[in-house]
Amino acid sequence: MVRLSLLVSLATVLSILENQLPIPRPLWLKLGLANVITLVALIMYGTRAAVLVACMRALLAGIFGALPMLIFSFPAAVVSSLSMGILHQASGRRLSVIGLSVSGAVAHNLTQLLVAYFVLSLNRSSVMALAPILILAAVAAGLVTGLMARYLIRHLAR
Repeated sequence: MVRLSLLVSLATVLSILENQLPIPRPLWLKLGLANVITLVALIMYGTRAAVLVACMRALLAGIFGALPMLIFSFPAAVVSSLSMGILHQASGRRLSVIGLSVSGAVAHNLTQLLVAYFVLSLNRSSVMALAPILILAAVAAGLVTGLMARYLIRHLAR
């Protein structure tokens, strides 16, 4: 429980810090540094731990950061962490951390897109037109966070 609490804390801090970085982010895209910690929780402690870390991080970052973003981040955290856990189990734990990260990032972005589609009163065709861009961005972000998670997991396992 202590280790999971530390992972939740670290993921929350990373999420809040990443939101505060003064870098231009087209379409509100960000790397998703907190997802590195979700991947660590998944590989080291299993699917339940990963879902717990992702959901608690989304909730706490929403409370301490930007509460309106909770509408987008919480469902995406649930879906992405569950999808990574299911893929990890279904592959017999043979899918790489990078593969899990890319799949989680795609699930995360598509979930947020679906939330925007159903919640916001925008032109729905323009919302769905963002899908290819968000998928490409998710693949790139998933590769980077997957590499970071792989490095961190290797050093934590020692």
